[in-house]
Amino acid sequence: MIRVYGSRISYYAGKLEAYLRYRGIGYELLPMVDHSREMLAGAGAVQSPVVQLEDGRWMSDTTPMLEWFETQQDGASIYPEDPAMCFVALLLEDYADEWLWRPSMHYRWSYRRDREHASGVLADEQLSAMRLPRFAKRRLIARRQFGGFVRGDGVNAATRAHVEQTTMAAFDGLEAVLARRPFLLGRRPTIADFGFVGPMLRHLAQDPTPAELMRQRAPRVYSWVARMWEARPYPEGELVSEVDAPLAGLLREACETHLPQLCENARAYARGDSRFALELQGCRYQRLPVSRYRVWCLEELRRHWQRLDEATQTALSTQLTEPAAALLRDEDPPTRSDYDPQRQAPFNRAINVFGTGIPPR
Repeated sequence: MIRVYGSRISYYAGKLEAYLRYRGIGYELLPMVDHSREMLAGAGAVQSPVVQLEDGRWMSDTTPMLEWFETQQDGASIYPEDPAMCFVALLLEDYADEWLWRPSMHYRWSYRRDREHASGVLADEQLSAMRLPRFAKRRLIARRQFGGFVRGDGVNAATRAHVEQTTMAAFDGLEAVLARRPFLLGRRPTIADFGFVGPMLRHLAQDPTPAELMRQRAPRVYSWVARMWEARPYPEGELVSEVDAPLAGLLREACETHLPQLCENARAYARGDSRFALELQGCRYQRLPVSRYRVWCLEELRRHWQRLDEATQTALSTQLTEPAAALLRDEDPPTRSDYDPQRQAPFNRAINVFGTGIPPR
């Protein structure tokens, strides 16, 4: 049985747990705080989740972890065999991982009921050994999370409406896709589904405010969350072979939000900045935190794009709105992350998405 260090309300731990349940891989979930020294020594970072295998090896980062676990499995892969649809699935996973993080944290820590729920769970789960009254632990957690991952991640009076608008766009896009099929790309889960499990399972379908919005606005998404939690391999599950209209809507949203964010982040990293500005869908974000890890995310998407043949790239370009598609075609990236140059992930030394774990002040 493998050890998963994380939280039962964690974005990425939920993504990993859903996958492990899907593949029938036994695991135990352990709190991070009590094991932070082991995690730092073994994986290189204290983040949720970090995994220790039965043979003692340490793993981090759900995207390469799932990729590695799939090499150990028999049967239909979560990665579509069709190269074009595989790229679509990987792009949607990255959008769910890295763009929907901001609205998920906003709903959890900006609204009182949500903040009270999450801070209570984390105080009991992660800080049980700390000698402080429970209310003080909750206050410490809420202040850290709101200051770092809401205000510190560009959510304020000027951007709040757009942050919530992008959440509704994700709900609507997923709802349209799930009206046609049980999973995003067909009759079995793919890496795209597991990507969306991150924000949808432990945040947007669980925290009181967005969960009510999901139930009212996107009931198929709410059902899909439960379906993903109890999913088992579907040997005969066919996948779609082309991008249909609902899937194109999700891709358009990723192209208008996530890819421009990755590009401007990389440009800022190249300049040595710690913050950058960005205008998306008519909303101006100021002082977004620069992330070395997200430079690597852009590198990975470009790497997958460059592995496609010219005909596939041409066909996919019609589904990826400009100028976002040009970011993938550009053979001269703004900078390089120099992260995992020997391609050892998920067994490499990990880095946090934001430096020491919280967006820079």
